Amino acid sequence: MNIVYVGDNRNRLNYGCRATSTALSELLSVNNKIVGRIHGNFRNTDTRKIFYSPILGSYIYKFCAGRKHWPIFKEVLIDIIHIRRKMKVSFTSNDFISMDFENSINKLLKCLPANDILKECDLRQYDFDALVVNGEGSFIFSPNPWRESLVEAMFMYWAKKMGKKVFFLNGMFSGSPNHELNMSTISLMRPLFETIDLVGVREEQSLTFAKKYFPNATIAIYPDALFTWYKYINDGYSINNGKYFIGMTGATDESFVAYNFDQDYICISGSSSEQITKDRKFAIKTYCALICKLQKELKLKVIIVIPCEIDNFLLEVGKITNSPIITVDTPVLAAGKILANARVYITGRYHPSILASLGGTPCVFMNSNSHKNMSLQQTLEYDNPHEYNSIPTEDEINKIIYEAKSLISKGNLLRAKIRNRSVVLSKEAEKMSALF
Repeated sequence: MNIVYVGDNRNRLNYGCRATSTALSELLSVNNKIVGRIHGNFRNTDTRKIFYSPILGSYIYKFCAGRKHWPIFKEVLIDIIHIRRKMKVSFTSNDFISMDFENSINKLLKCLPANDILKECDLRQYDFDALVVNGEGSFIFSPNPWRESLVEAMFMYWAKKMGKKVFFLNGMFSGSPNHELNMSTISLMRPLFETIDLVGVREEQSLTFAKKYFPNATIAIYPDALFTWYKYINDGYSINNGKYFIGMTGATDESFVAYNFDQDYICISGSSSEQITKDRKFAIKTYCALICKLQKELKLKVIIVIPCEIDNFLLEVGKITNSPIITVDTPVLAAGKILANARVYITGRYHPSILASLGGTPCVFMNSNSHKNMSLQQTLEYDNPHEYNSIPTEDEINKIIYEAKSLISKGNLLRAKIRNRSVVLSKEAEKMSALF
C-alpha cells in the first residue's frame, strides 16, 4: 500500500517528536511504501514562514512566486501580517487553516505558489492508497483550538474526500489542565473521526475519551510506537562519555572530558506544562533548589536533559548548579541511552520517559500539558500513579527527593520490572505494522 505520512516531526527540536515519528515511520514501512511525507513545519503554531492574507486573490500568489526577489519581499510582508496578529487578530484571519476544512483546503491551494514550504502539503501530487496521521500529542481540546490538530483534521478530511483510506495512529485525546473541554472543537472533530478507517490511541485514558466523544468511531489501542525502540536502547552499545554524540549547542570543551556515564547518575528535565513558561525566573530558581538538594541528599551526579526548546531555561540552571547538560540537538538515540541508564529520571516529559523506561529507569513524574504522564504510569503499571507540579513547592521538592531515593533503593528488581513491561508494550506496538 502507498502511504502519505502526516506528522513526520523529525525536523523539530524535540526528542519525543523525533523519536516517535521515526518509530512510527519504521512500522509503516514494514509492509508498505511511504510515497509522501508532510513534516512538522505545517503544524507549528508559529506561522511566520507562511504568507497568506484573505484579501489577496489567487493571481497575486502566482505573480509573487515568479519574482526574483520574492523571498525578500515575502519576509517583509509576513512581518506586517504578524504586526496585525499582535493586535489581537485571530490566527485564522491570516492563515490558511480554519474550523472549516473545505475552506482551509481552498485557501491552502490558493497560497501554495508563493509558499515553497507548503508544497509537500498538496495531496493531489501523490499516488497513494492511504493517509496515516501521527497523532502524537496534538489533540488537546484546550479553550483555543490547537493549530496542528486543525491541520491534521484538514488532511484527514481531504483524503477521505479523495476516496482514500485514513488512519489516525499514536493518538492522544485530552483536555487541558485547569480548563474546560472545548466542546465546539470536539463537535467539529466527531463526524470526521467517526468516518475514518481507524482511530488508534496510545493509552487507556485516550481510549475512554474517544469512546465517550466519538462513540461511532472505529477505535483501537496500541502502545506508543516509541516502545518499539526497545531493540535499539538494549542493543549492547554503551554511551560512556560525551565525545562522539553531543550536539552542536552542547559541544563545549567540558563535554569532551567531564561527561562520564560509567558512574551512577540521575537525570532531570522540565515539562510541557504552561507553568514553566509563565515565570522563567521562578522556574530557574526552583530547579536550582531542586538540583542542589538532589546533589546533597543523593550524593549522585545530576545530569540535566533538555528534550525540548521549552526546557532551555535549564541551560541557566546548569550554569548555576554546575551540572552537565544534554542539549536538545543531541542525537536522540544517544540521549535515550543516557536516560535509559540513569538511576532515576525526574521529569514532566512523556516520550523521554518512555526512552528511560526502555532501559528500566524508574521515573518521578511531574505534570504536563495533558493527562499523558498519569496515563503513561498506568501503561507501565506503576503501583501508585501520581505526579508533582512542574514547578514544585518546597514540600514537593522534599517528596520528590524521598521518592527518588526510594526508587533507587529498589535497584535491579524494579528496573527489571519496568524493562519487562516495556518488552510487552513493544510487541503490542509492533502490531500496528500489520494494519495495512
